[in-house]
Amino acid sequence: MLAAIAFSSAAHAASLLDLSSLDYVIMSSNGRDTLGHGRYLIDRQKDAIVLRGESRYLTGEYDIEIATLSPGFPGALPTLEKFDHLFYSAGGAVTRESHANLTTALATCIEHGPDGPVVQSQTLDFPSDTWAGASVLIPIQQFLSGGGAGDLDLHVFNCTSKPSIYAVSVSVASQPSGWPYSAAGAVQVDVRPHFGWFDVFIAPFVPKLHAWFDPGDGWGFEGVAISRYYKGPQILIVRSDRQGGGSMHARANVPAAQPSESARATQPNP
Repeated sequence: MLAAIAFSSAAHAASLLDLSSLDYVIMSSNGRDTLGHGRYLIDRQKDAIVLRGESRYLTGEYDIEIATLSPGFPGALPTLEKFDHLFYSAGGAVTRESHANLTTALATCIEHGPDGPVVQSQTLDFPSDTWAGASVLIPIQQFLSGGGAGDLDLHVFNCTSKPSIYAVSVSVASQPSGWPYSAAGAVQVDVRPHFGWFDVFIAPFVPKLHAWFDPGDGWGFEGVAISRYYKGPQILIVRSDRQGGGSMHARANVPAAQPSESARATQPNP
């Protein structure tokens, strides 16, 4: 059935990268409270695609996420080259950072506390199918438009207790939990990390990641349930025109995501 839906909508399938921008509302995990608003901007440059997300919370906190991708060959998926995600306090101070440079293989995670920044840098062997942040929606949309059968296996970079790459599987949910912000036809996908033989012990304690897509709108992104950061609060990201929140609220200008002095010190000289 899913394959039939995918075939019927393939003619107008729209990847996230086909958009110029996407507004979203940040909701509490139960979907009852609005926590903030955000926007993704997609800038297609000559030799790169830049996906920039900005989330602003009603508390005054905000974060900026930038993924730089190589366009690749025509008809093929792009590949992630660089990822930066910075979190700011209401006063504009950086509170935590995630950086991954897939070209140099260097990844850095920083937490800023009262005793100064705690910096963890590591050289990682990034597989070619590594994604991070919102860029993971790109291969998922392609998977769904191709029929969504079986599992999609890929890798995801994240700052947990240290810079880490996780092998994950994406599959269409056999028992979807429901998505109240759109028509009943939204399809839920589940993203599950792999821990090998330890899956049976660890999986029950790992936060779940679910995302929803609309097969009637070219598998357009509807929303995602995710942790704001490692061991952070669970939130819902809901596409504004589905939730009824309209465009992103007027906001003050904020700086582009720039690594802190401690992060820059860990980066190799060009």
